[in-house]
Amino acid sequence: MLPKRLVIGLISLCLMIRCTGGNERCGASIRGACPPAWSQWGGKCYKQLSENLPWAEAKQECIKMGSVLVMPQSQEETEFLQNRVSPRFWIDCNDLQREGTWVCQDGTTDVEYRNWREGEPSNGWGKEDCAVVRRAGDWNDVKCDSQIPTFCQRPAPQLHF
Repeated sequence: MLPKRLVIGLISLCLMIRCTGGNERCGASIRGACPPAWSQWGGKCYKQLSENLPWAEAKQECIKMGSVLVMPQSQEETEFLQNRVSPRFWIDCNDLQREGTWVCQDGTTDVEYRNWREGEPSNGWGKEDCAVVRRAGDWNDVKCDSQIPTFCQRPAPQLHF
């Protein structure tokens, strides 16, 4: 017999189930399963840090929390983040290793989505190596030591059955 508290907890979870056609594999994600103070969108949890930080510090703060610096993979995801609190924020996209070769990652996986503002990245004054989402929703390269709002992301908890 399961404890009453556990049963009530399980009943109160709202499961969203999705099945892919044909192979009958289903997955469920627990709605509201992100940690407290984190917001969920799609299969990810997001948290905005309380202070504006330089890019490298922002990336390290996210890692300390068991997450990564945010890297939107669509305009819809960008808009979700902009509507949270800050319309401008760091993304995990930089050309620090090699000028002009932009590495944009969602954790450790390179992503294809790019939304550079026209004429960007420009490497203004030879010192712009880190990327931000601008208020307009497109991207700009800026100096990495700029103090910019930061979002961290982590996968939302998943149940597979």
